[in-house]
Amino acid sequence: MKRAYVDLPYGQMHYRYAGAGQPVILLHMSGSSSDEYERVGNILSKQFSVYAPDFMGFGDSDRPSHYFSFEEHAASIKNFADVLGIETAYVAGNLVGANITVHLSADYPEFVKKAALFHVCYNRDPQYWPSMRNTVFSKIPIAEDGSHLMTMWARSHKYGDAPEVSNERCICLHKANDWGEALHWALCDDNEFETYLPRMRAKSVMFAYSVMEHETPAQAAKIIDDCSFEFLPDSTPYIARTQPQRYVDKLLEVFA
Repeated sequence: MKRAYVDLPYGQMHYRYAGAGQPVILLHMSGSSSDEYERVGNILSKQFSVYAPDFMGFGDSDRPSHYFSFEEHAASIKNFADVLGIETAYVAGNLVGANITVHLSADYPEFVKKAALFHVCYNRDPQYWPSMRNTVFSKIPIAEDGSHLMTMWARSHKYGDAPEVSNERCICLHKANDWGEALHWALCDDNEFETYLPRMRAKSVMFAYSVMEHETPAQAAKIIDDCSFEFLPDSTPYIARTQPQRYVDKLLEVFA
């Protein structure tokens, strides 16, 4: 995939792109970047125009003056598409990227044609995510002895993927620095997310990873009007890195 930037009102957004045809936009997980979709994009671009942006504050995109909410991230993706002249697109999102896809579809119903939601972060308990803000999602302070890198590695390797795969994720987390958990903090503050689910108009498929609890994304799928649910055996949130062909095959099923 090639790399480029677009100028947005709050700074430059970096993205990867490849291919020709119908546009597909791929939205990364928390603490990650468009690097997550390098392998997928190279395969998918044989049939589509593929765009994988770095959310503002992540990867090589500029950092805005404040941590973005999911609404702001969704607006930035729509702004990104407008600058590139993309009127409608298929959209896939991973974890919080799936949440932002829901926001994008609800706020801009004519933009998202179909959506692939990979394990949306949802819980009926309104305190579930906020309770993790200062524990699981705590900021990792920079230590003079470099021990913060081990903490980043531990968070990156928690799903047990191959070390080289976890290392790719750890590099993204290190690059995000103080913004590493900012998408998770936006998740903690997204109190109205449940109201967005029934507003989503794009036909979609909700996928659930085998290493994570899958009841809640299944519940979320039931709230969306035109959404089916599929459990993915032997899968982790790094599936785009570890099993890119399998990931592409699922996208092709959704976007057919």
